[in-house]
Amino acid sequence: MRPPHHTSQPANEGFVSIPITYAWQEARRRQSSSRICVEHTNAELRQWAPLRRFTGRRDTYAETHRAIELCWYLAREVRRRGHASTSRQIAELRKDAADGGDGAHLVLGAVPAPLTRPDPHEPTEMVRRAGWLSITERRDVLAHRVADFAQRWGTQDWHTGALTRVRPDVCATAHEWAQRLVPTVPDQPPTVLEKVLLDNGRPAATDALLNDPVAGIPVLHQSPGTRNANLLTYALQRLPTSSPLAAVVLNGDLCWIRTQDGTLWLAPEQEGWGIGFGYAGNGCHALARLVDVLLEDISAPAVRPDDSDAPRGLFELLRGTPSDGTTTYTRAQLLAARTG
Repeated sequence: MRPPHHTSQPANEGFVSIPITYAWQEARRRQSSSRICVEHTNAELRQWAPLRRFTGRRDTYAETHRAIELCWYLAREVRRRGHASTSRQIAELRKDAADGGDGAHLVLGAVPAPLTRPDPHEPTEMVRRAGWLSITERRDVLAHRVADFAQRWGTQDWHTGALTRVRPDVCATAHEWAQRLVPTVPDQPPTVLEKVLLDNGRPAATDALLNDPVAGIPVLHQSPGTRNANLLTYALQRLPTSSPLAAVVLNGDLCWIRTQDGTLWLAPEQEGWGIGFGYAGNGCHALARLVDVLLEDISAPAVRPDDSDAPRGLFELLRGTPSDGTTTYTRAQLLAARTG
């Protein structure tokens, strides 16, 4: 007999083992899948917080007022889209529940509050581009968070375009361009644009971050001092110059624009819509359209899929360009081909 102050575990009476059936597991899986959809859309609704916080920075308001206007628009636009997505998911679940489906097993803890403000007014393209230019030049953590979030929605308003790899050792024109590159200031955080480039380049310990002071874009020198050395950078979406086009230089898979003041530029190019020459594909059509518009306006944007076709003579000139070696077309030759 045990002392009175000792206790004993009660007998396991009244409990029976309930087997976990396949039907129960399947019902639980479906319920979890439906719940996850709602949780993900609710999370998306909260991800615009960095945009909202960025609008609160007033330390350099004169320089960043367009960035503030842009972020305020994006914050409200993302919230509107998230609200619409969540409301659509909930409506589908309620319809499923009414039809006797798996949605009948769900209990929604909350639903989005109605949006009382009108849809945000989108800023002009000039304001959007100026805002992103201000943000991508910053080095603070909040700017990085804003840019990281914005990349999920597209970077068509950034001043940079396609990632481009340059080999100065195989092209005299590329070597000339590389001579103007300068090292970045050491011991300081990267700008937003530098960080994005580093993330794409996955740099090794020997790689060096450079800067093109003319175009205002970062350049990653990969594997310097080896036979695999190359320069990773961005093409611009517009050339920031008023000097007219003087010549087009084609080498390998790169197109260079030389303006009348002697400056070299990588041809404007959008990510995912490449330019090319020496064949009859879409890339050659895109390059012909680009050269056609740059002859008239050097600051014209990179071509888009819905742009009109270039003159046939200009396309045939570029299609017949050899892919090996370097070919240079002067402004006079390009104008003659366009009108011929």
